[in-house]
Amino acid sequence: MNLTGIKAKIDQITNKSLFKDTFWMLIARLINILVQAAYFVILARSLGAGNYGSFVGISALASLLFPFASLGSDDVLVKEVSVNRALFSSYWGNTLLILLINSIVITGCLLLVSGFIFPDELSLLAIAFLLLADLLGLGLQEAANKALRAVGLVHKAAQLVVFNTVGKLLAVLCLINFVHNPSIATNVDIGIWSIFYLISSLSVSLFALVTIHKMVGKPTLKFDRIKSDIAQGIYFSIGMSANNINNNIDKTMLVSMASLDATGIYGSAYRFINIGDVPMIALFNASYPRFFQKGALGWDSCLNFAKKLLPMILAYGILSFAAFQVFAPLIPKILGAEYQNAISTLRWLAPLPLITALQLLISNTLTGLGHQKIRSTIQIVAAVINVALNICLIPIFGLYGAIWATLTSDSIRVACLGIALFYLYRRSRLSSN
Repeated sequence: MNLTGIKAKIDQITNKSLFKDTFWMLIARLINILVQAAYFVILARSLGAGNYGSFVGISALASLLFPFASLGSDDVLVKEVSVNRALFSSYWGNTLLILLINSIVITGCLLLVSGFIFPDELSLLAIAFLLLADLLGLGLQEAANKALRAVGLVHKAAQLVVFNTVGKLLAVLCLINFVHNPSIATNVDIGIWSIFYLISSLSVSLFALVTIHKMVGKPTLKFDRIKSDIAQGIYFSIGMSANNINNNIDKTMLVSMASLDATGIYGSAYRFINIGDVPMIALFNASYPRFFQKGALGWDSCLNFAKKLLPMILAYGILSFAAFQVFAPLIPKILGAEYQNAISTLRWLAPLPLITALQLLISNTLTGLGHQKIRSTIQIVAAVINVALNICLIPIFGLYGAIWATLTSDSIRVACLGIALFYLYRRSRLSSN
Protein backbone atom coordinates (compact mmCIF):
# COMPACT_ATOMS: atom_id res chain seq x y z
CA MET A 1 0.00 0.00 0.00
CA ASN A 2 1.46 3.44 -0.93
CA LEU A 3 1.68 6.42 1.40
CA THR A 4 -1.51 7.93 0.00
CA GLY A 5 -3.43 4.73 0.71
CA ILE A 6 -2.01 4.49 4.25
CA LYS A 7 -2.95 8.12 4.96
CA ALA A 8 -6.47 7.51 3.65
CA LYS A 9 -6.82 4.46 5.90
CA ILE A 10 -5.64 6.42 8.96
CA ASP A 11 -8.04 9.28 8.14
CA GLN A 12 -10.88 6.76 7.82
CA ILE A 13 -10.13 5.31 11.25
CA THR A 14 -9.66 8.62 13.05
CA ASN A 15 -12.82 10.09 11.58
CA LYS A 16 -14.94 7.38 13.15
CA SER A 17 -16.96 8.67 16.08
CA LEU A 18 -16.01 5.80 18.41
CA PHE A 19 -12.32 6.55 17.91
CA LYS A 20 -12.88 10.22 18.65
CA ASP A 21 -14.99 9.46 21.72
CA THR A 22 -12.41 6.99 23.04
CA PHE A 23 -9.64 9.51 22.40
CA TRP A 24 -11.47 12.15 24.46
CA MET A 25 -12.01 9.71 27.35
CA LEU A 26 -8.40 8.51 27.21
CA ILE A 27 -6.97 12.04 27.30
CA ALA A 28 -9.27 12.92 30.20
CA ARG A 29 -8.17 9.89 32.20
CA LEU A 30 -4.48 10.46 31.51
CA ILE A 31 -4.79 14.06 32.70
CA ASN A 32 -6.67 12.75 35.72
CA ILE A 33 -3.78 10.46 36.65
CA LEU A 34 -1.37 13.41 36.73
CA VAL A 35 -3.72 15.73 38.63
CA GLN A 36 -4.70 13.02 41.12
CA ALA A 37 -1.04 12.36 41.87
CA ALA A 38 -0.51 16.03 42.79
CA TYR A 39 -3.78 16.15 44.74
CA PHE A 40 -2.93 12.98 46.70
CA VAL A 41 0.58 14.10 47.67
CA ILE A 42 -0.45 17.61 48.76
CA LEU A 43 -3.50 16.45 50.72
CA ALA A 44 -1.73 13.58 52.48
CA ARG A 45 1.14 15.86 53.53
CA SER A 46 -1.20 18.69 54.60
CA LEU A 47 -3.59 16.68 56.73
CA GLY A 48 -1.09 14.26 58.20
CA ALA A 49 -1.53 10.52 58.49
CA GLY A 50 -4.28 10.57 61.13
CA ASN A 51 -6.51 13.18 59.55
CA TYR A 52 -5.92 11.82 56.06
CA GLY A 53 -6.85 8.39 57.36
CA SER A 54 -10.12 9.81 58.70
CA PHE A 55 -10.88 11.36 55.33
CA VAL A 56 -10.10 8.11 53.50
CA GLY A 57 -12.27 6.15 55.95
CA ILE A 58 -15.29 8.38 55.37
CA SER A 59 -14.78 8.35 51.60
CA ALA A 60 -14.46 4.57 51.62
CA LEU A 61 -17.74 4.27 53.51
CA ALA A 62 -19.45 6.53 50.98
CA SER A 63 -18.02 4.54 48.06
CA LEU A 64 -19.57 1.32 49.36
CA LEU A 65 -23.06 2.85 49.18
CA PHE A 66 -22.47 5.15 46.20
CA PRO A 67 -23.97 2.69 43.67
CA PHE A 68 -27.31 3.02 45.50
CA ALA A 69 -27.42 6.84 45.47
CA SER A 70 -29.09 6.96 42.06
CA LEU A 71 -30.53 3.42 42.24
CA GLY A 72 -29.27 2.91 38.70
CA SER A 73 -31.59 5.56 37.25
CA ASP A 74 -28.66 7.16 35.42
CA ASP A 75 -27.95 3.86 33.65
CA VAL A 76 -31.62 3.55 32.75
CA LEU A 77 -31.32 7.05 31.26
CA VAL A 78 -28.42 5.91 29.07
CA LYS A 79 -30.37 2.82 28.01
CA GLU A 80 -33.45 4.75 26.92
CA VAL A 81 -32.02 8.07 25.72
CA SER A 82 -29.22 6.56 23.62
CA VAL A 83 -31.99 4.97 21.53
CA ASN A 84 -34.52 7.84 21.67
CA ARG A 85 -33.15 11.28 22.56
CA ALA A 86 -36.66 12.75 22.79
CA LEU A 87 -37.03 10.97 26.14
CA PHE A 88 -34.12 12.86 27.70
CA SER A 89 -35.95 15.52 29.75
CA SER A 90 -38.20 13.15 31.70
CA TYR A 91 -35.49 10.56 32.38
CA TRP A 92 -33.07 13.32 33.40
CA GLY A 93 -35.63 14.86 35.76
CA ASN A 94 -36.45 11.53 37.40
CA THR A 95 -32.75 10.73 37.80
CA LEU A 96 -32.10 14.04 39.57
CA LEU A 97 -35.08 13.56 41.90
CA ILE A 98 -34.11 10.00 42.85
CA LEU A 99 -30.48 11.00 43.34
CA LEU A 100 -31.32 14.03 45.50
CA ILE A 101 -33.68 12.17 47.82
CA ASN A 102 -31.61 9.00 48.05
CA SER A 103 -28.24 10.67 48.72
CA ILE A 104 -29.75 12.74 51.55
CA VAL A 105 -31.44 9.68 53.06
CA ILE A 106 -28.23 7.60 52.86
CA THR A 107 -26.21 10.45 54.39
CA GLY A 108 -28.72 10.75 57.25
CA CYS A 109 -28.64 7.01 57.94
CA LEU A 110 -24.84 6.95 57.95
CA LEU A 111 -24.73 9.90 60.34
CA LEU A 112 -26.98 8.00 62.75
CA VAL A 113 -24.50 5.12 62.93
CA SER A 114 -21.32 7.21 62.56
CA GLY A 115 -20.69 7.05 66.30
CA PHE A 116 -20.18 3.30 66.03
CA ILE A 117 -17.81 3.67 63.06
CA PHE A 118 -15.70 6.79 63.61
CA PRO A 119 -13.89 8.15 66.69
CA ASP A 120 -15.79 10.62 68.89
CA GLU A 121 -13.41 13.50 68.20
CA LEU A 122 -14.32 13.50 64.51
CA SER A 123 -16.76 16.33 63.82
CA LEU A 124 -20.25 15.14 62.89
CA LEU A 125 -20.56 18.14 60.59
CA ALA A 126 -17.33 17.19 58.84
CA ILE A 127 -18.66 13.67 58.29
CA ALA A 128 -21.90 15.09 56.89
CA PHE A 129 -20.07 17.42 54.48
CA LEU A 130 -17.77 14.67 53.20
CA LEU A 131 -20.64 12.22 52.74
CA LEU A 132 -22.71 14.77 50.85
CA ALA A 133 -19.73 15.58 48.63
CA ASP A 134 -19.15 11.92 47.76
CA LEU A 135 -22.81 10.89 47.49
CA LEU A 136 -24.76 13.90 46.21
CA GLY A 137 -21.97 15.89 44.54
CA LEU A 138 -20.19 12.96 42.94
CA GLY A 139 -23.55 11.33 42.17
CA LEU A 140 -24.67 14.41 40.22
CA GLN A 141 -21.39 14.44 38.30
CA GLU A 142 -21.64 10.74 37.45
CA ALA A 143 -25.25 11.15 36.31
CA ALA A 144 -24.32 14.19 34.23
CA ASN A 145 -21.41 12.31 32.70
CA LYS A 146 -23.68 9.46 31.62
CA ALA A 147 -26.33 11.87 30.36
CA LEU A 148 -23.80 13.65 28.15
CA ARG A 149 -22.54 10.33 26.78
CA ALA A 150 -26.11 9.20 26.11
CA VAL A 151 -26.72 12.15 23.77
CA GLY A 152 -23.33 11.86 22.05
CA LEU A 153 -21.52 14.71 23.83
CA VAL A 154 -18.62 12.50 24.92
CA HIS A 155 -16.09 15.34 24.70
CA LYS A 156 -18.12 17.29 27.28
CA ALA A 157 -18.32 14.21 29.51
CA ALA A 158 -14.54 13.85 29.27
CA GLN A 159 -14.09 17.50 30.24
CA LEU A 160 -16.33 16.97 33.25
CA VAL A 161 -14.07 14.14 34.46
CA VAL A 162 -11.09 16.50 34.35
CA PHE A 163 -12.98 19.37 36.02
CA ASN A 164 -13.85 17.09 38.95
CA THR A 165 -10.21 16.25 39.66
CA VAL A 166 -8.99 19.79 39.03
CA GLY A 167 -11.68 21.03 41.43
CA LYS A 168 -10.31 18.77 44.16
CA LEU A 169 -6.78 19.99 43.48
CA LEU A 170 -7.95 23.63 43.76
CA ALA A 171 -9.69 22.76 47.03
CA VAL A 172 -6.54 21.33 48.56
CA LEU A 173 -4.52 24.32 47.33
CA CYS A 174 -7.02 26.59 49.10
CA LEU A 175 -6.57 24.47 52.20
CA ILE A 176 -2.81 24.89 52.37
CA ASN A 177 -2.93 28.59 51.45
CA PHE A 178 -5.72 29.77 53.77
CA VAL A 179 -5.48 27.41 56.74
CA HIS A 180 -2.35 27.30 58.89
CA ASN A 181 -3.02 23.94 60.55
CA PRO A 182 -5.69 22.07 58.57
CA SER A 183 -7.65 19.35 60.31
CA ILE A 184 -10.89 17.50 59.76
CA ALA A 185 -10.89 16.10 63.26
CA THR A 186 -11.70 19.08 65.48
CA ASN A 187 -15.00 20.83 66.16
CA VAL A 188 -13.16 24.18 66.25
CA ASP A 189 -12.25 23.89 62.59
CA ILE A 190 -15.73 22.45 61.81
CA GLY A 191 -13.97 20.34 59.26
CA ILE A 192 -12.23 23.03 57.17
CA TRP A 193 -11.16 20.50 54.60
CA SER A 194 -14.63 18.99 54.44
CA ILE A 195 -16.04 22.44 53.63
CA PHE A 196 -13.57 23.00 50.79
CA TYR A 197 -14.17 19.46 49.55
CA LEU A 198 -17.96 19.90 49.54
CA ILE A 199 -17.76 23.29 47.81
CA SER A 200 -15.50 21.81 45.14
CA SER A 201 -17.81 18.83 44.54
CA LEU A 202 -21.01 20.89 44.37
CA SER A 203 -19.39 23.57 42.18
CA VAL A 204 -18.43 21.01 39.54
CA SER A 205 -21.91 19.48 39.84
CA LEU A 206 -23.53 22.89 39.29
CA PHE A 207 -21.35 23.46 36.23
CA ALA A 208 -22.42 20.06 34.87
CA LEU A 209 -26.11 20.82 35.42
CA VAL A 210 -25.84 24.22 33.71
CA THR A 211 -23.97 22.64 30.78
CA ILE A 212 -26.67 20.03 30.29
CA HIS A 213 -29.44 22.62 30.63
CA LYS A 214 -27.88 24.76 27.89
CA MET A 215 -26.69 22.04 25.51
CA VAL A 216 -29.25 19.25 25.92
CA GLY A 217 -32.39 20.38 27.71
CA LYS A 218 -34.02 21.05 31.05
CA PRO A 219 -35.30 18.29 33.36
CA THR A 220 -38.96 17.42 33.70
CA LEU A 221 -40.60 14.97 36.10
CA LYS A 222 -42.67 11.95 35.16
CA PHE A 223 -43.82 10.57 38.52
CA ASP A 224 -45.78 7.66 37.10
CA ARG A 225 -42.56 6.16 35.72
CA ILE A 226 -40.33 6.51 38.78
CA LYS A 227 -41.31 3.10 40.15
CA SER A 228 -40.43 1.33 36.89
CA ASP A 229 -37.18 3.33 36.62
CA ILE A 230 -36.13 2.13 40.07
CA ALA A 231 -37.21 -1.43 39.29
CA GLN A 232 -34.92 -1.43 36.23
CA GLY A 233 -32.13 0.55 37.84
CA ILE A 234 -31.74 -1.49 41.01
CA TYR A 235 -29.98 -4.24 39.06
CA PHE A 236 -27.43 -1.72 37.80
CA SER A 237 -26.82 -0.60 41.40
CA ILE A 238 -26.46 -4.16 42.66
CA GLY A 239 -24.07 -5.02 39.84
CA MET A 240 -21.92 -1.94 40.47
CA SER A 241 -21.85 -2.62 44.21
CA ALA A 242 -20.82 -6.25 43.66
CA ASN A 243 -18.13 -5.07 41.25
CA ASN A 244 -16.78 -2.58 43.83
CA ILE A 245 -16.64 -5.32 46.46
CA ASN A 246 -14.94 -7.70 44.04
CA ASN A 247 -12.29 -5.08 43.19
CA ASN A 248 -11.54 -3.89 46.72
CA ILE A 249 -12.31 -6.61 49.25
CA ASP A 250 -8.93 -8.30 48.78
CA LYS A 251 -7.07 -5.20 49.97
CA THR A 252 -9.29 -4.89 53.04
CA MET A 253 -8.88 -8.56 53.92
CA LEU A 254 -5.10 -8.41 53.48
CA VAL A 255 -4.94 -5.75 56.21
CA SER A 256 -6.75 -7.93 58.76
CA MET A 257 -5.51 -11.36 57.69
CA ALA A 258 -1.93 -10.73 56.51
CA SER A 259 0.17 -7.61 57.16
CA LEU A 260 0.31 -3.93 56.31
CA ASP A 261 3.51 -4.51 54.32
CA ALA A 262 1.80 -7.16 52.19
CA THR A 263 -1.16 -4.82 51.67
CA GLY A 264 1.14 -1.99 50.63
CA ILE A 265 3.00 -4.14 48.12
CA TYR A 266 -0.22 -5.58 46.70
CA GLY A 267 -1.86 -2.15 46.57
CA SER A 268 1.11 -0.55 44.82
CA ALA A 269 1.20 -3.28 42.16
CA TYR A 270 -2.56 -2.98 41.71
CA ARG A 271 -2.15 0.77 41.16
CA PHE A 272 -0.03 0.02 38.08
CA ILE A 273 -2.68 -2.44 36.89
CA ASN A 274 -5.27 0.33 37.24
CA ILE A 275 -3.10 2.58 35.08
CA GLY A 276 -2.88 -0.21 32.52
CA ASP A 277 -6.68 -0.41 32.48
CA VAL A 278 -7.06 3.25 31.49
CA PRO A 279 -7.18 2.84 27.67
CA MET A 280 -9.71 0.01 27.85
CA ILE A 281 -11.87 1.83 30.41
CA ALA A 282 -11.84 4.86 28.10
CA LEU A 283 -12.97 2.66 25.21
CA PHE A 284 -15.85 1.13 27.16
CA ASN A 285 -16.97 4.46 28.61
CA ALA A 286 -17.13 5.86 25.08
CA SER A 287 -18.88 2.80 23.63
CA TYR A 288 -21.34 2.18 26.49
CA PRO A 289 -24.35 3.97 24.87
CA ARG A 290 -23.66 2.19 21.59
CA PHE A 291 -24.32 -1.20 23.18
CA PHE A 292 -27.88 -0.04 23.93
CA GLN A 293 -28.27 1.36 20.42
CA LYS A 294 -27.08 -1.89 18.83
CA GLY A 295 -29.05 -3.98 21.33
CA ALA A 296 -32.26 -2.22 20.33
CA LEU A 297 -31.67 -3.53 16.79
CA GLY A 298 -31.33 -7.12 17.94
CA TRP A 299 -28.80 -9.82 18.75
CA ASP A 300 -26.89 -9.74 15.47
CA SER A 301 -26.30 -6.00 15.58
CA CYS A 302 -25.04 -6.03 19.18
CA LEU A 303 -22.83 -9.09 18.72
CA ASN A 304 -21.31 -7.70 15.52
CA PHE A 305 -20.42 -4.52 17.36
CA ALA A 306 -18.79 -6.54 20.17
CA LYS A 307 -16.85 -8.59 17.61
CA LYS A 308 -15.41 -5.39 16.11
CA LEU A 309 -13.99 -4.44 19.52
CA LEU A 310 -12.62 -7.91 20.30
CA PRO A 311 -9.39 -7.79 18.20
CA MET A 312 -8.47 -4.43 19.72
CA ILE A 313 -9.05 -5.81 23.23
CA LEU A 314 -7.01 -8.95 22.63
CA ALA A 315 -4.12 -6.99 21.12
CA TYR A 316 -4.06 -4.51 24.00
CA GLY A 317 -4.33 -7.28 26.61
CA ILE A 318 -1.34 -9.13 25.17
CA LEU A 319 0.65 -5.90 24.84
CA SER A 320 -0.05 -4.81 28.42
CA PHE A 321 0.86 -8.28 29.74
CA ALA A 322 4.21 -8.14 27.96
CA ALA A 323 4.84 -4.56 29.13
CA PHE A 324 4.22 -5.43 32.79
CA GLN A 325 6.60 -8.40 32.54
CA VAL A 326 9.34 -6.22 31.07
CA PHE A 327 8.93 -3.06 33.15
CA ALA A 328 8.01 -4.57 36.53
CA PRO A 329 11.63 -4.28 37.80
CA LEU A 330 11.29 -0.49 37.63
CA ILE A 331 8.86 -0.43 40.59
CA PRO A 332 11.56 -0.29 43.33
CA LYS A 333 13.28 2.50 41.42
CA ILE A 334 10.02 4.48 41.36
CA LEU A 335 8.64 3.72 44.84
CA GLY A 336 11.71 2.66 46.80
CA ALA A 337 13.68 -0.47 47.67
CA GLU A 338 11.04 -1.69 50.15
CA TYR A 339 8.75 -2.44 47.18
CA GLN A 340 11.07 -5.11 45.75
CA ASN A 341 8.40 -7.81 46.17
CA ALA A 342 5.99 -5.75 44.06
CA ILE A 343 7.91 -6.90 40.98
CA SER A 344 6.66 -10.48 41.20
CA THR A 345 3.24 -9.26 42.36
CA LEU A 346 2.80 -7.10 39.26
CA ARG A 347 3.93 -9.91 37.00
CA TRP A 348 1.35 -12.25 38.56
CA LEU A 349 -1.39 -9.63 38.16
CA ALA A 350 -0.40 -8.79 34.55
CA PRO A 351 -3.28 -10.79 32.96
CA LEU A 352 -5.89 -8.62 34.71
CA PRO A 353 -6.24 -5.87 32.04
CA LEU A 354 -7.14 -8.51 29.44
CA ILE A 355 -9.50 -10.32 31.82
CA THR A 356 -11.15 -7.02 32.80
CA ALA A 357 -11.57 -5.95 29.18
CA LEU A 358 -13.16 -9.28 28.20
CA GLN A 359 -15.47 -9.07 31.19
CA LEU A 360 -16.58 -5.54 30.24
CA LEU A 361 -17.11 -6.53 26.61
CA ILE A 362 -19.38 -9.47 27.47
CA SER A 363 -21.10 -7.59 30.32
CA ASN A 364 -21.93 -4.56 28.19
CA THR A 365 -23.23 -6.84 25.46
CA LEU A 366 -25.58 -8.50 27.95
CA THR A 367 -26.68 -5.13 29.29
CA GLY A 368 -27.24 -3.71 25.81
CA LEU A 369 -29.48 -6.68 25.03
CA GLY A 370 -31.56 -6.13 28.19
CA HIS A 371 -30.01 -8.78 30.45
CA GLN A 372 -28.61 -6.59 33.24
CA LYS A 373 -30.23 -8.85 35.86
CA ILE A 374 -28.15 -11.82 34.71
CA ARG A 375 -25.02 -9.67 34.60
CA SER A 376 -25.61 -8.45 38.17
CA THR A 377 -26.29 -11.98 39.43
CA ILE A 378 -22.99 -13.23 38.02
CA GLN A 379 -21.15 -10.26 39.53
CA ILE A 380 -22.62 -11.06 42.94
CA VAL A 381 -21.57 -14.71 42.64
CA ALA A 382 -18.06 -13.63 41.61
CA ALA A 383 -17.81 -11.32 44.63
CA VAL A 384 -18.87 -14.14 46.98
CA ILE A 385 -16.31 -16.49 45.39
CA ASN A 386 -13.63 -13.80 45.75
CA VAL A 387 -14.37 -13.37 49.46
CA ALA A 388 -14.42 -17.13 50.06
CA LEU A 389 -11.11 -17.65 48.23
CA ASN A 390 -9.47 -14.79 50.13
CA ILE A 391 -10.61 -16.26 53.44
CA CYS A 392 -9.13 -19.65 52.48
CA LEU A 393 -5.92 -18.54 50.75
CA ILE A 394 -4.66 -15.38 52.51
CA PRO A 395 -4.00 -17.03 55.93
CA ILE A 396 -1.94 -19.73 54.19
CA PHE A 397 -0.23 -17.91 51.31
CA GLY A 398 -0.52 -14.25 52.39
CA LEU A 399 0.02 -11.82 49.52
CA TYR A 400 -0.03 -14.54 46.87
CA GLY A 401 -3.28 -15.90 48.24
CA ALA A 402 -4.92 -12.56 47.41
CA ILE A 403 -3.38 -12.63 43.92
CA TRP A 404 -4.64 -16.14 43.17
CA ALA A 405 -8.08 -15.34 44.60
CA THR A 406 -8.37 -12.28 42.34
CA LEU A 407 -7.20 -14.08 39.19
CA THR A 408 -9.45 -17.08 39.89
CA SER A 409 -12.63 -15.14 40.71
CA ASP A 410 -12.17 -12.75 37.77
CA SER A 411 -11.58 -15.65 35.39
CA ILE A 412 -14.67 -17.44 36.68
CA ARG A 413 -16.67 -14.25 36.17
CA VAL A 414 -15.58 -13.97 32.53
CA ALA A 415 -16.35 -17.65 31.92
CA CYS A 416 -19.82 -17.41 33.49
CA LEU A 417 -20.64 -14.24 31.56
CA GLY A 418 -19.53 -15.91 28.33
CA ILE A 419 -21.61 -19.02 29.05
CA ALA A 420 -24.66 -16.86 29.86
CA LEU A 421 -24.25 -14.87 26.63
CA PHE A 422 -23.92 -18.07 24.56
CA TYR A 423 -26.94 -19.67 26.24
CA LEU A 424 -29.14 -16.61 25.72
CA TYR A 425 -28.03 -16.32 22.10
CA ARG A 426 -28.87 -19.97 21.41
CA ARG A 427 -32.23 -19.56 23.12
CA SER A 428 -33.06 -16.51 21.03
CA ARG A 429 -32.14 -18.39 17.87
CA LEU A 430 -34.29 -21.40 18.80
CA SER A 431 -37.27 -19.18 19.67
CA SER A 432 -37.03 -17.33 16.35
CA ASN A 433 -37.06 -20.56 14.33
